[in-house]
Amino acid sequence: DLMKLVIKFKFVFFQNRSWLSWWGVYLLVLLACGYCLLFFLSFGGVSSVNFMLWFLVVTSMTGYSLLSVGWGCYNKFALVSCVRSAFGSVSFEACFMCIVVLVALVWGSYGAFSLFSGFGGM
Repeated sequence: DLMKLVIKFKFVFFQNRSWLSWWGVYLLVLLACGYCLLFFLSFGGVSSVNFMLWFLVVTSMTGYSLLSVGWGCYNKFALVSCVRSAFGSVSFEACFMCIVVLVALVWGSYGAFSLFSGFGGM
């Protein structure tokens, strides 16, 4: 569905809004690669002190990519649905930020290793 909203048979050079939506799609693909990289680094034994903060940064970029995809589309219903999902992503980001800060205060670190070792070494 996302690709149907973005890919259209129009002249690309004369319409700047399609560039914005392409940027949003590329950012979504980059964020998916970032999630995979964080997952493999976390469960591959590489420990980082700021793992949860990097996860929060990747999560916060999702709202901006959804907004750019919706803003670049020519369909007003696509714009409304992308804005709605972006606001859902922003509210999730705010809740997730509170959870990350509270967990870091309890465990004393933003790293995933100290969090997993506290639960019995998942």
